[in-house]
Amino acid sequence: MSLTTSPASLLFTLAEHDQRIFFAINPERNSFIYVNPAFKTFFKTDAEDLSPYAIYNLVNPEDSEYLKESYFALQPGTFKNNIEFRIQLPHQEERVLRLGLLLQPQENEGNLLLGYMEDISDFKAYNDKLNEFSNKKNSILNILSHDLAGPLGSIQNLSALINRKTKAIEDPEVKKWLSLIEEISKKSVLMIQEFVKKEFIESVGVALFKKRANLTQIFKSMAEEYQQKQEELSQTFIFNTVNKPIFVEIDESKFSQAINNLISNSIKFTPNGGTITLSLEDRGTTVRIIVADNGIGIPKKFHASLFDKFNNASRVGLKGEPSVGLGMSIIKTIIEWHDGKIWFESEENKGTTFYVEIAKV
Repeated sequence: MSLTTSPASLLFTLAEHDQRIFFAINPERNSFIYVNPAFKTFFKTDAEDLSPYAIYNLVNPEDSEYLKESYFALQPGTFKNNIEFRIQLPHQEERVLRLGLLLQPQENEGNLLLGYMEDISDFKAYNDKLNEFSNKKNSILNILSHDLAGPLGSIQNLSALINRKTKAIEDPEVKKWLSLIEEISKKSVLMIQEFVKKEFIESVGVALFKKRANLTQIFKSMAEEYQQKQEELSQTFIFNTVNKPIFVEIDESKFSQAINNLISNSIKFTPNGGTITLSLEDRGTTVRIIVADNGIGIPKKFHASLFDKFNNASRVGLKGEPSVGLGMSIIKTIIEWHDGKIWFESEENKGTTFYVEIAKV
């Protein structure tokens, strides 16, 4: 089948009818050479009345540097998409746009900047709310696993103790009941831990999807969840952070789960009355997350192999919580997927501090 019109004409027709904003810019003249009807509808103006620089001035100041760096990082002939930024139009609510850019070389005319923008404000708000609930769910799961594992572990230990102390009792019914109590409580603890472990491992199996996100907001929400439950956990949570947005490019679900698991380990190996400190530090080009506790620490002999798969560093928690053998290995893998690094300092009976550092955008 042959086309009666050129591909360029077909693409032009598509752009003219598409709801996305299509444009072409001459960077040297700082002027639009093409905009589609969706552009005029969104900005409520013609291209002649609005320069690219004027649109740039509408961008949220927290995103303007990121947008500028994305443009200057473009190489001729390369396409970059999924650039998200916020824009404030006069007398309207702030909108979130997703941008795709192509720097196209032109013979004897320099480069043209071709691109499209898509209003993803509603999708972004919905997705952010889903991530917020997901992060809360992970925090609550970790808290519940420790809340329930403690009492159930105590029931298990007490039933075993009663069993030993009542060996002289010949009543088979009593022995049967005691054995049932011990068995049920043991299975319940394992079921809770297996559920948390399954959630963590299944999440890692899903493809990585990184996007620009405000880590300050994510970390604050996570920390608040633990602070609200510190009475039930019998531990004090301290949260230190900078009072400004810090933007990073992460898979929010996976990255949050990795940090949640570090916090979970601190809870597991910090006795009642202990303190867990969660900190977020702006290091210039990077951001550092610190999870510190004054718990029982990690024995020196386990330091070198802590991040290995199926290492010999697995230990039962202070309240009888079983260890997830792949935990630290998976956490390290997730951090490295984000081009970050993780390390720790620990001394027995003095506590452990984990550090996670990734680049800002």
